Amino acid sequence: MQTVIANRADFFPKDGCPIALRTIQGDQPSQHEGDLTDIRHTHDFSELVIITAGGGEHWINGASYQVEAGDIFLIQGNTEHYFQKRHNLDMYNIMFDDSYLKDHLHSLRSLSGFNAFFLFEPTYRRSHKFKSRLHIGPETMLPLETELQRMVEETKDERPGADLILLAKALEIFVFISREYSRIRNPMALSLFRLGELISLLEKRYREHWTIEKISRIAAMAPSTLLPVFRKVTGYSPIDYLLHVRLSKAAEMLLKTSAPVSEIAQECGFPDSNYFSRQFRRHCGTSPRDYRKSHL
Repeated sequence: MQTVIANRADFFPKDGCPIALRTIQGDQPSQHEGDLTDIRHTHDFSELVIITAGGGEHWINGASYQVEAGDIFLIQGNTEHYFQKRHNLDMYNIMFDDSYLKDHLHSLRSLSGFNAFFLFEPTYRRSHKFKSRLHIGPETMLPLETELQRMVEETKDERPGADLILLAKALEIFVFISREYSRIRNPMALSLFRLGELISLLEKRYREHWTIEKISRIAAMAPSTLLPVFRKVTGYSPIDYLLHVRLSKAAEMLLKTSAPVSEIAQECGFPDSNYFSRQFRRHCGTSPRDYRKSHL
């Protein structure tokens, strides 16, 4: 079967908010323009799938998974997927451009459940045979559906400020899902949650002194196991990820405060301000002082 590349223009307005919501009800094909539910496809944005009724068989990157009401899972960008079978399936798809959320990533990544669900679960879905997915009951789904319906209404009405409502509701739903994922107690999900907690701690406690031994204890993994797992998901080793967090915080402080560079270095976990300046230049292409001047 040939893979179709989804066109962003079918989902996001040209100059508008890159968050969209589509609903699928029942088994009828092509329920909205650009509907690729039953066609193998890929796209360069992410898609949050929330199944509220029925079930089916969802094919993702060569593996098929049975899904049912209460299942919630993320399809990351550039992932091939489609529904092979649907049985009275009702679902909501929240499509979003990850880059649009970059201003909120520090706060989101402080949530262990967010890291586990949005970063680690898609990566380990196949090896876990979908057992680390999020599944919620009808009582928990009810308030979530209320927020989803509000998004549907805003999408239809296209009133001024709809983009802000969509962003706010999407963030609220991401937090809701992150909290629910933190309550999962099956062993596979717990292993992902520990990794999510590690990222959360690095985001919150970046000022502290960290070692690979300390990081490995928190993740409950040997360093030789942790390093490739962590790098596969984040693109960094844990120590390099910590450095990235510290430098991002320092860049923010350089623009938002008038504090001396040496003070910012200390505040961001760099006891040696010269070392901080070297690392900042290496990663940002300029010195901390010139970075501040260029943004005045």
